[in-house]
Amino acid sequence: MLRPDVLFTIDYGQAPAQGELRAATFIARELGLNHETLSVDCSPLGAGDMAGRPIASHSRVSEAWPFRNQLLVTLAAMKFAGEGLKDILIGTVVSDRVHADGSPEFVERLDMLIKCELPQTSVTAPALNMSTLELVKRSQVPMDILGWSFSCHRSTVACGQCRGCNKTIDLWEALERS
Repeated sequence: MLRPDVLFTIDYGQAPAQGELRAATFIARELGLNHETLSVDCSPLGAGDMAGRPIASHSRVSEAWPFRNQLLVTLAAMKFAGEGLKDILIGTVVSDRVHADGSPEFVERLDMLIKCELPQTSVTAPALNMSTLELVKRSQVPMDILGWSFSCHRSTVACGQCRGCNKTIDLWEALERS
């Protein structure tokens, strides 16, 4: 939907990291976008499907990794702070509100937190009030590129069993109906 100056993918020790990196690299190349990566092993701190561990006691869903999106936005701000960073765009849609860090309140508070140190930088979630289907339709992403998107929570290839894979299957079925 948007064409940012740079896409940034972080391998923070999550089980599907290599699949996510492979997909992000291919998609960035196909769309002609700059893509940078960072590897920071936070796996000892993880919980849930993406860490291959039981879910955290306060989590409602199996893939929840506590404080993950806070960490990722902070790492992005650290990486690009010295380069005149103005906007950090995060990808979250309405169905991500099952997580505390997928809510409008979280995005608003994270924006305020980042502004404490980088007053010129905004954190926004352009698809915050869209469904995944609405986002895909609005972005007009070609289906051959959309096919490279990666949402598995457990593996470097789609497991077909986790909530992320099920959301992807639901999306493709909805696209066929529309």
